[in-house]
Parts: sequence; structure tokens; C-alpha cells
Amino acid sequence: MPARPAPRRHAARKTPAGPPFRVGHGYDLHRLEPVPPAGDGRALAVGGVHLEHDRGPIAHSDGDALMHAVTDAILGALGLPDIGELFPDTDPRWSGQASHAFLEHAAGLARQAGYAITNIDATVILERPKVAPHKAAMRANIAKALGIDPSRVNVKGKTHERVDAVGEGRAVEAHAVALLRFVSARRASAAAAPRPRAKGRRRPGP
Repeated sequence: MPARPAPRRHAARKTPAGPPFRVGHGYDLHRLEPVPPAGDGRALAVGGVHLEHDRGPIAHSDGDALMHAVTDAILGALGLPDIGELFPDTDPRWSGQASHAFLEHAAGLARQAGYAITNIDATVILERPKVAPHKAAMRANIAKALGIDPSRVNVKGKTHERVDAVGEGRAVEAHAVALLRFVSARRASAAAAPRPRAKGRRRPGP
């Protein structure tokens, strides 16, 4: 087995006593194209849930817009580079990578800096299929990756009323807000960020 790849190293910016709270916002959008054999779209994954659809994201990783938005919200709260800089789409190591690995890494960076994730509030904008039947599973997947209780994660589903690319079913987008609470500087010095799992990839099809 090849060695587990690591992202570009960016240490969490630590202070002797960080601000008591940090807030970050994350956003992501992926173009949706027909899945094979009709096109090059990947299987549609949102919040770690695979949704049956004839279209999927054009993406380097698995293209999970919700996971990516939450990851960027945490990184933003910490004042760190965004997901595109930590896991560039020019790096073949991240081709098809399951996005929970990026989220786990961001959570590790928060712990390393001495912060606990207080809560996540996220919105998925997708014309179809409907998000509502899958929200509980999405919340559970995000909470598991972050190591928090699902009650601290909220996921809302919206359509775009058939307006623009999202409303016409040609894209999926997601917004997320993360609230972090400073726990202790001792925890910051003791904790280390986990490395993303190598090639936990999910491609279209079985």
C-alpha cells in the first residue's frame, strides 16, 4: 500500500490565550453534468450521502459541496488557508478523495489550536433531488467527521426556484457557518491534526 498522503502543512495559528469565540463562513459550488456513460459527472454526494440522480459534480475530489463548505467554515474561523489551497485540485493524491477526510483534518486543526466546535449551521441549495429526506443522515455524517454530537449540526435544504444555474439543475451549492469556542492552550499544545485518509475515494458507479 502506498504511504498515506498528507496535505500541505499549515500549522494552526496559536496564541497563549486565543479569543473566546471564532466564527467562519464556508461556501462551495459544483457544476453538475450527466453521470457516465452520458457524461463525466461523479456520483452525487452531499454531506456524505449518495443521492440517486442522473447528474453529478465535476470535481477533482468526490465533489461533496456541503462537506467542502463546512471544511472551509472551520478553516476560515481559524484564519487558515482554504480547502483549495490545502488540498489543491492539481495534486493527483486528492483525485476522487472522499471529502470527510478534509473535514476530519479541519477539525484536527481546530483542536490543535485549542478550539472546540460549538456548532455548525449549513444550507444546501439543490433543485433536485430533494435534500429534506436525507438531512438527518447528512447531520450524522458531518458530526461524526467533526467528533461532535449531531445536535450541534444543522442542515437546511433549499431550491433556487428554477433561477440561474442552480435553479436549472446545472449546479449544487452550499453555505456553512462554524462557531468555535476556545478551550485551553494546554489542549492546543497536546493535540495534533490527523492526516486525511488516503484514497477513500468514491467514483460514479459501484
